Amino acid sequence: MAWRIWMICLLGISTLIGLALLRTSATIATIAWLCFFAGIGALIYKPRYGVYQIAGLALAGDALLTPWFPFVKNLSSAESLLYVGRATSFSPAEIFIALTFVSWLSRAIIRRQFNGYTGPLFWPVVLFSAFITFGLIYGITHHGDRKIALWEVRVIYYLPAMLILTSNLITTRAHVNTLIWVIVCALFFDAACGIWYIVNTLNFDIRSVEAIAEHSNSIHLNTIFVLTVAVWMFRGSKAKRMILPLMLPILLFSYFANQRRAAFITLTLAFVLIGFVLYRVHRKVFWILAPTLAVLGVIYTGIFWNSTGGIGMPARAIRSVIAPQQGGRDDASNVYRVIENVNTKFTITTRPLTGIGFGNKFYIIVPMPDISFFEWWEYITHNSIMWIWMQTGVGGFLSMLILIGMSVIVGMRALWRMPGGDLSAITLTATLYIIMHFVYAYVDMSWESQSMIYVGVTMGLINCIERVAEAPLPPFRQRWPWQIVPSPMRGLKPAYEEPYATGKTGSRDARGVKRVPSAALAHASATRTTTNSRG
Repeated sequence: MAWRIWMICLLGISTLIGLALLRTSATIATIAWLCFFAGIGALIYKPRYGVYQIAGLALAGDALLTPWFPFVKNLSSAESLLYVGRATSFSPAEIFIALTFVSWLSRAIIRRQFNGYTGPLFWPVVLFSAFITFGLIYGITHHGDRKIALWEVRVIYYLPAMLILTSNLITTRAHVNTLIWVIVCALFFDAACGIWYIVNTLNFDIRSVEAIAEHSNSIHLNTIFVLTVAVWMFRGSKAKRMILPLMLPILLFSYFANQRRAAFITLTLAFVLIGFVLYRVHRKVFWILAPTLAVLGVIYTGIFWNSTGGIGMPARAIRSVIAPQQGGRDDASNVYRVIENVNTKFTITTRPLTGIGFGNKFYIIVPMPDISFFEWWEYITHNSIMWIWMQTGVGGFLSMLILIGMSVIVGMRALWRMPGGDLSAITLTATLYIIMHFVYAYVDMSWESQSMIYVGVTMGLINCIERVAEAPLPPFRQRWPWQIVPSPMRGLKPAYEEPYATGKTGSRDARGVKRVPSAALAHASATRTTTNSRG
């Protein structure tokens, strides 16, 4: 009966679309609207498809590379393919998030079964959202601009929404794998658009522009580089180990062309943290690679310290932090941030408990260079970490730190319990993205739509990955006689492992230490008991 209803609906929609195309010629906007309604139909059919679409479509677009890409833009944006009118001040992303919730909860109500999963990050994100709401109400009721306050705060709510949806709708290893491939393909598409822009618009003259894409674009690409290393370190699927390295040339070309020093610094930090994980997982490999890479890194930094070419960008990023060049672009940017931080600190000390609330200008006691081309320069600061304290008070700041800290703690705990392979690689990548994003947030504006969706998805993965790993696997169905039956996949490791021994019995653990199996320990214990009784 359900399939008949779906077929009738599909035929009806197809008929309406066909009649519309007969009356008017097909345009790109028409195709975009067809994709929009097809996406809504998919998430109504299965709410999980909504998570895939929201994550993929949010990361595929860029305000500079593809200004026409409509997903995170309001339907009132004239450049968007889904432009409706000035009165529609909401985006397709918000529509998809809302409809995914409706589809998910409606199914639970119809079935009278609501097995909502909270996980360890649910209450931290609820606490953070409560303080964001407090900042919104406090700002509006204390002479703040209501329109600006809503513009500031609306994208922050994407984070808890995507965390909850991901935690509840991504329930199997296949779901996790599909979500990761959607993210990888979306970021690869974004990088390919960067190559197209370099070739057709800039004619390979990268120095003519300061950047080709948004600031957050490079931070998002960092996760692909981390994932590429992680799938080899944990021996992930052959598909990922083969395909991800093949994507690297296009990703790196677009990545270097974007010229974002924060991306180079956060990626370096991520690789250092990967080194600590490698020390525990493959200690021999660590002692082979770490000293060599450290020496090569020092030599590279020394050689390209004063380089102006593209290959010297990472070295210049390090120099801009340690010893910025006087009068250079990076130095001017640093000076602006220093002055802005003085004003931010004064605003916080003026109202440390409640903050000034969203929609209010921060206090300027030291005049700043003119950046009036940025419409929100008196409301939003580059230091996105302290900006939360400035807007929501000390409660919002502490709840944000709790959420970030809990995400990293839960992610690392889950990493040590993962069975290896793709799950371990994905857990490490998600955890390191949280670290990279909020390190980047300390120096740049990071509370924007794409990043909030991505942070919410990665936090949701961290929140539910242990439940996914311990879920029973469906039995393998041999469709063809020549198919090889795969070996059973390993499940979640225990939170507390058995004592380790250094004898020859047993296998090595993740740290390279030999351990005695449970049966051997039990036999040894029984032998000791028998010997003692005889004695």
